[in-house]
Amino acid sequence: MNSQNNSTKLNEDLQEVMEKWNEKILPFLPEGLDELALQTGAIQRKRGIHSALDLLKILFLYACSNISFRILAAVSCALGISYISDTAWRKHFSKSADFLHEILHSMLSSFLPQAETSDYGKIINVLLVDASTICQDVKGQKQQRIHTCYSLNKNRICEVKVTDKHVAESLKHFSIKKDDLVMADAGYGTAQNYIYAQEKKADVILRITPKNFCLYNADGNKIFLIELLRNAKKNTVIDIFGFCKYKTKTGYVRVIAEKLPEEKAEQSRRRKKKTASRKQHKITQETLFCAGWIVVITSLGIEYCAEEILYLYRSRWQVELLFKRFKQNFSITTLKAGSTSYAETEVLLWLITWIISERQSFLAECFLAEKNKTITYSVYEKCKITFSQIKDILRLSWSQFIDITDEKYLRYLSKRKRYRKNQNDEFHEEILSGLIVIEYELILT
Repeated sequence: MNSQNNSTKLNEDLQEVMEKWNEKILPFLPEGLDELALQTGAIQRKRGIHSALDLLKILFLYACSNISFRILAAVSCALGISYISDTAWRKHFSKSADFLHEILHSMLSSFLPQAETSDYGKIINVLLVDASTICQDVKGQKQQRIHTCYSLNKNRICEVKVTDKHVAESLKHFSIKKDDLVMADAGYGTAQNYIYAQEKKADVILRITPKNFCLYNADGNKIFLIELLRNAKKNTVIDIFGFCKYKTKTGYVRVIAEKLPEEKAEQSRRRKKKTASRKQHKITQETLFCAGWIVVITSLGIEYCAEEILYLYRSRWQVELLFKRFKQNFSITTLKAGSTSYAETEVLLWLITWIISERQSFLAECFLAEKNKTITYSVYEKCKITFSQIKDILRLSWSQFIDITDEKYLRYLSKRKRYRKNQNDEFHEEILSGLIVIEYELILT
């Protein structure tokens, strides 16, 4: 094949790759991306990058491929998207977090149907709140924390916020509305979060650590929860009312406690010991005792019995399974080393990719249901396949479009000036060249 035919074939392959991207990815992205990119500062002028879609193509490609920014610049040149340097791409990557946040929230809102009001004019939306951390692949283990709000009614993620590890778990990260019911684990079980939800006129079911939560009676005297648990009769559920305080604010709170079955209590204690060993902390007998109980605080009244509230709280594991699917099935456990803004951008790209994958998996289920098919796939395997398909499309088959014999890539791939001599260069110049000469002489003789 001559060079002209080869070039024609590459152009056809490139057009096919771009068409597949437009067909499989573009329909899930919100409209008005160019305007959104200008508002958030992701694109300030179009001299280097012509459109927000071009920017997204390269950002997704970088997140889904284990390549450097130098190779990324060469890939962008080969795909005909942009001819800016690797340094410029690094800056664009770090400045794209706000842009990606808006895209993610727009996608989530478009996937969620509008709830209809009931005859009583109230909407009870059950929200599961949790956070998970992802470490950077760098010395010192920098971490990014993903705060997620999951709607149990709609079976969809409502809100996502990405911060560094220094930002604590809090209900203030989310838009909690009147008549919402929020459920969260012990990381959120504080008087501050409880009173915040009360101010928003929302109900909560929050798990607490008994030795860390201060409960008071009507006289202002402290109620020792651990003593109540120790004195509780076997197979009984504790259900008491009291008050919690945060600064100058006071909240009326209900505390419900239930002892775990011995097998599950032992599993909980083993997890506590394992965590303490990993973090090199000394575990106390009080901690091991409390591990055998599930203790929650709630603002729900006596119209809900204790068993109903505990049963409802157990549905919080839906959000735990969500993070498990994100980390294990999609093999997202570490991030590349970089600044906080860099890590935030990478996490947001993975989350958007995840949402597209979940959406396509959901559409496949709807298609099978319409065809009256009784096929039931494994959730994890199905999501794994869908996610792999999306990643392959987002990579744009970039490696087949770079010709390293073309001099136009010299700008991106040339060797950098070094303060000390490169050992690989020294080997090629002083040792390998001599071996080649000797071998050539032997061939001639």
